[in-house]
Amino acid sequence: MGWNEPEKGKDPWQNKNQPPDLDEVFKRLQEKIKKMFGGTNNKPESTPSGNSNNGLLGGLVVLVAFVLWVISGIFIVDPAEQAAILRFGKYVETVGPGPHWIPRIISSKIVLNVDRVLDYSYSAQMLTRDENLVAVSLAVQYRIQDLQHYLFNVANPEKSLQQATSSALRQVVGTTTLDQIITEGREVWGNKVQDTLIKTLGLYKTGIVIVNVSPQPARAPESVQDAFDDAIKAQEDEKRFKEQAFAYAAKVVPIAEGNASRIEQEAEAFSKQVVLRAQGEVAEFLALLPQYLIDPQVMSERMYLETMQKVLNNSSKIIVDGKSGNLMYLPLEKLMGNKTMRPSQNQAQNNGATDDSSLDNSILAGRDLTRPVYRDARD
Repeated sequence: MGWNEPEKGKDPWQNKNQPPDLDEVFKRLQEKIKKMFGGTNNKPESTPSGNSNNGLLGGLVVLVAFVLWVISGIFIVDPAEQAAILRFGKYVETVGPGPHWIPRIISSKIVLNVDRVLDYSYSAQMLTRDENLVAVSLAVQYRIQDLQHYLFNVANPEKSLQQATSSALRQVVGTTTLDQIITEGREVWGNKVQDTLIKTLGLYKTGIVIVNVSPQPARAPESVQDAFDDAIKAQEDEKRFKEQAFAYAAKVVPIAEGNASRIEQEAEAFSKQVVLRAQGEVAEFLALLPQYLIDPQVMSERMYLETMQKVLNNSSKIIVDGKSGNLMYLPLEKLMGNKTMRPSQNQAQNNGATDDSSLDNSILAGRDLTRPVYRDARD
């Protein structure tokens, strides 16, 4: 039996999902759009369905165009960028990082990176103050500081910067000698160029800030280039020799000062030693003076004997009594040892620093020493 053949009087679409009427759907959607834009729902019943569909499609097109227009005005500025907003071509404001919206067709934007450091090089031949021709070059680093001034105050900011750099460099080189530019004044004239360039750009309000100016080594004219190379080498050698001299002085002077201090201390110690020894001898003689005054003969003989003992202690000669018939034993090794005595020991003994225990009394034991006796004329 076919699906559209009724059976027992039943409707084949009963309890089934019937397809929607497209005309009815478009009609309802059109009415909703008209309500949104302030339209009315009253339509003459004689309006054909074709006109209704055309109006609905037109509304959809307008809605989609509006949504796209709104979306197209949204833009995002990166953290290192800034955006200049223009309305009908006239500057309005500068916005920073983040999401922003502008009405398209009415407004526009110019987005630039203001944190990126740009650089360029400049070189030229110029006359110095002493009328010498020199080839100078430098590298300039800069970035955008004020976006409005950068875009609208000058027609070409980079070209203006190059012209200002040329002017500042010629001004500085024209007031500097050739020797200063080539040899030792590069940092000085580089700083002067940077200061002059900053002032010039500030007057023109280019919106550019100078980060650094790096002067490059200048070159003398070709005819005198070799002479200037020799002069530069000579100055470098001079600095090197000075540094070596300073290093040598730092090494030698402390040692010399230490030796001088040691010699002074030794001299002071020797002076004190001599003075104290002299004072001791004076005290010794002063102590013997009362005894000498009591008995000059005894004290004279005693002093004579002590003196001869000191003298003969350093001598290898022995004085004996020839009348004695006793066998005498002479220790030759000790006598020879006294002859080869070290100079330091002889000096110590000559200074009176003798040790009585070092005297071998066994040699003179039992012997009479003879000496001349001098009498006073008064006797």
